Amino acid sequence: MPANAGIQVNDAIARGQGWIPASAGMTISGATEIEFSEVIMSTHTRALAILIALLIWPPFRLSAADDLIAGAKKEGSLVLYLSTNLTDANGLVQLFRQKYPFINVNLFRADNEKLLNRILTESTAGKFNGDTIMISSFEVRVLLQKKLLQKYVSPHSQAYPEGFTDKDGFWTSVYSIPRVIAYNTNLVKPDVAPKTFDDVLNPRWKGGFGMSDSATLWYTGFLKFAGEEKGRDFMRKLAAQKPAFRDSETVIIQLLGAGEFPLGLVYSHQAATMKKRGAPVDWVRTAQPIVTGLKPIALSAKAQHPNAGKLFIDLALSKEGQELIKSFNRIPDRSDVTSELKEGTKLFPADPRWGDSYAKCVEEFREIFFK
Repeated sequence: MPANAGIQVNDAIARGQGWIPASAGMTISGATEIEFSEVIMSTHTRALAILIALLIWPPFRLSAADDLIAGAKKEGSLVLYLSTNLTDANGLVQLFRQKYPFINVNLFRADNEKLLNRILTESTAGKFNGDTIMISSFEVRVLLQKKLLQKYVSPHSQAYPEGFTDKDGFWTSVYSIPRVIAYNTNLVKPDVAPKTFDDVLNPRWKGGFGMSDSATLWYTGFLKFAGEEKGRDFMRKLAAQKPAFRDSETVIIQLLGAGEFPLGLVYSHQAATMKKRGAPVDWVRTAQPIVTGLKPIALSAKAQHPNAGKLFIDLALSKEGQELIKSFNRIPDRSDVTSELKEGTKLFPADPRWGDSYAKCVEEFREIFFK
């Protein structure tokens, strides 16, 4: 065997591995210092590339959610201000505690007006310590004007349709509360029931249309949808029908089921609940607009536990959270969570900016219907 045979084999292996340039007749023993330097630098470059790849590979990379969880563990607490009912609030809190047992949750719950007043009063006194707020559309507008909310765009917000999430990133709606025409099926046959709001103006329904005496959001939304002139004209004609006013939509649906009047303007989820329980109630999906109150969730500008607050927002907006909302017989706003209450409907969401003309609309509503 030639004396340099072993060297030539090693040279071939080296060239095959790509560690050094392959030159005709070159052997390891003939490599220069520069060539060895290239070998060492190339090896180091490959090692660095592998290290970087490992660091950015998902199993080795801390996600934004991991960062939130780590931050929330340090905070250890969460303060919630919610205006949803107690059953819904407790359900969401229970799910949150199951996922994040290391966070102590404190809940304050009240209706929209009382919750807003408490937030404003505590903020003025420098005592407000809420982290996450869930409240209705018009109240959110007030909080934005008072600079009491901060931007937080949840990764789940992209799953929500236009009108149900804030373009500026301050809020996303957890569920909807549509106002619809409902009827007592013992008094009204489906083929006779109104299909549009103009149908309610039929003389046969005079004195038989139940309405809340504070249906200002519906009034505002109707005018936004139809146009102010056309909308007010409809409202004057409706007032001439002498609606049967009571103090809330909840009372209206109960009296409707009892047969006190044949038609009513009610919340669709309440009509659906009564129907499931066997009450003689059904509701109309075709009458436009279906003015829809929202239930936005947002991060407080004064949040002392911002990471925990963001975790709660993410959970409420996640598919898991929205399925839980659906189980409460609510209408989840996330696009990929189906609901029987959404089928065949086209919702007209209440823009919080409508709140800027709220006082004017209250005055108009009362002037048209009660003077």
